[in-house]
Amino acid sequence: MPKRSLLRKDASGRQLRVGDVVRVIGVPDLEGMSESALRESLLVFRHLVGTYRRIKLFDKHGFAELSFRVRRGPFADLHSVAIEPFLLRRKDAARGRRT
Repeated sequence: MPKRSLLRKDASGRQLRVGDVVRVIGVPDLEGMSESALRESLLVFRHLVGTYRRIKLFDKHGFAELSFRVRRGPFADLHSVAIEPFLLRRKDAARGRRT
């Protein structure tokens, strides 16, 4: 975990806020996790890459929290992850395109 809070800016440097719709563009560094936790987390994050999700909140470290459902497969369930903002790209709500 970072010693200080991350900036709430996406990969393009744009400000992020709770409620913004973002595209997940990368998988965080999961080093240090146990093998079983790493296996599950990696599958869940890979499921997220390329999808659009709404930011639910920012934790005390500046990570964006995203909630979503995996509908099929061994990890089918409701999930919630915390991800670094620089692994996200904000969607422009006014035009449906990135700015």
